[in-house]
Amino acid sequence: MKTSDFKFQISNSASRLFLVLVLLLPIFGAENEPKSANSTAAVTVVSAERNLTTDAGEFNVILKRSPADPRTGEILQFLVRFAEKVEGGFGGGEPVLLEKANVTAKITQANGTAVAENIATKAEANGNYQVAYAFSSSGDYKIVFDVAAADNRSFTVDFPVSVASAPIRLSFWIGMLILSLLTLGSIGAVVYAAKRSGKMSFKRIAPLSIAALLIFALGILALAFFMPPRQTRIIAEISPNAAVETPANQLETKTVLTVPKESQILFGIKTEPIASRQITGGLKTTGTVRARPDAKAVVVPPVAGRIVLREEITLGSAVGRGEQIGYVEQVLDVSGQTALEQQRLDVEAQQRDVEAKKLEIRNTVLQLQSQQADFRSKANQARTQLAQAQRELRRSENLVEVGAVPRKRLEEAQTAVKSAQQEIFAHQKKRKHLENQNKQTQTGQKIFRNPKVNQPNKRFPLTSPITGIINEIKTTSGQQVEAGTEILSLANLSTVLLEAQVFEKDLPIVRESTRASFTASALSNEVYTIGTADGDGRLVSIGQTVNEQTRTVSVIYEVKNPTNRLRDGMFVEMTIDTSGNQTVLAVPKKAVVTEQGQSFVFIFDGGETFEKRAVALGTEGADFYEIKSGLKEGERVVTEGIYQLRSTQPS
Repeated sequence: MKTSDFKFQISNSASRLFLVLVLLLPIFGAENEPKSANSTAAVTVVSAERNLTTDAGEFNVILKRSPADPRTGEILQFLVRFAEKVEGGFGGGEPVLLEKANVTAKITQANGTAVAENIATKAEANGNYQVAYAFSSSGDYKIVFDVAAADNRSFTVDFPVSVASAPIRLSFWIGMLILSLLTLGSIGAVVYAAKRSGKMSFKRIAPLSIAALLIFALGILALAFFMPPRQTRIIAEISPNAAVETPANQLETKTVLTVPKESQILFGIKTEPIASRQITGGLKTTGTVRARPDAKAVVVPPVAGRIVLREEITLGSAVGRGEQIGYVEQVLDVSGQTALEQQRLDVEAQQRDVEAKKLEIRNTVLQLQSQQADFRSKANQARTQLAQAQRELRRSENLVEVGAVPRKRLEEAQTAVKSAQQEIFAHQKKRKHLENQNKQTQTGQKIFRNPKVNQPNKRFPLTSPITGIINEIKTTSGQQVEAGTEILSLANLSTVLLEAQVFEKDLPIVRESTRASFTASALSNEVYTIGTADGDGRLVSIGQTVNEQTRTVSVIYEVKNPTNRLRDGMFVEMTIDTSGNQTVLAVPKKAVVTEQGQSFVFIFDGGETFEKRAVALGTEGADFYEIKSGLKEGERVVTEGIYQLRSTQPS
């Protein structure tokens, strides 16, 4: 084969490859031409709604998202509207659009890890804001809006977004396969032709092979431009009046949702069974927290003087009953100091008289002790004489028996013994009399005391009359106060009174009820019951006097307050139970969702299935709604993770 023929075959193969590319690209590219207006409209729009109660107020947030099934690589469109719920006024309670707010958006993963921050938002009319974002990977995300109103109030709201991977475009891979086969075929034809011509060399084959590979690369780029590897859609911006998947005027009463177990855990979904219970509902009124009369006290000084408080005594300090919290140091004026000095002189004169009397008593005691010793000595001498007389008597008795001495000597000996005994008795009697006299004198000396100066106590202790918490200090250490001045006040709020105001026409139903419930903003809107099996507190009294201006009567309840969350003077919202002991089918308030005037709950049907079901509500209790229809006892209702379910698409 000639060289010219070989080159012609190579050129013919390249021409054929280009011809195939020219014929195939329009065919494959037709699938991926920009969609028409009708195909774009087929992209569904879904809506989610959230009601927020924050320190800044109560807000209603509605989010529209397109498409309903977001995919990676697509530019998702979000339209969010913010409105504030204003009670009363001329608005009839309808939300007021929040315009001219500073809104920023960010994307986070479901666990809160930031993905993209400070996403630009486009303000629209009527409080609407547009946001667009393209997710690069699939997974569960949240779009978070930080809203700052014109009056510097701010709040944050987030909505879940589940992004799936875009489906693979089969035509791209088929085209890539065809291009690969054509390129390999062209290179193989070049090699085969070179072998047949006998002129096989690298210099001849390399340029042509490189040209074929370049053509292959250009073909791949063309395929990627006209037919991306994954199917993506062109998403148009959402208009405020865009129709959503479930039109507001045709809400379904029953919708089945499928949520994988992993998503259930991620959403934090919790359920509880529906049961019959007593609902504390009926007469709604306002109340005021009052401290018990015996649980409030003030500390006042008994005398005028300078106040000195203990260092650890501050606002909020807990003190016990009878505990000393300081003292008042009395300060005397000139007249008081003069009277005190005269009193001191009088007492010193009395002390001198007392010392003289003590000396006189001491001399008398010494004389009595001397006389007592003298009589004790005489008594000892008489005992000696008695012993001699007794010996003489025994000797005389023996001599008289033998006739050695006359009987007269015996009689004289007997007389001597009796005389000695009488003398001993007399001395002992006198000594005993002196001992008693001496004891009396010494006792008088002990009882007699030196007088002291009757000085007024210059430091008077200040003690707490009750066990409680110091809630007000009106003086400082070192301050001079008058007697009776209030120094500080204390309160013990472990048990408080709730004073509700009830109109006189409602007294008959109040008298028949001992149960009630209450809540307050300071209690994070937690509901507490009174008079029930699981509640603390009791009805104390119903007032006997009707207020002439308001025509109301005070109803007093006593409740426990172990954490001191209830404060004296705080307002509470109370519900006095007038439903009696009737039990009804009820669900927690947090389980009920209201959309366009229709109430819904989410029922867990087991596994991965949930059901959005319309219900008819009855009596509104403090923390439960009575269910008139739509539910059965024993079904499990979703109580947490509701807003995530509201954003989940029906199966």
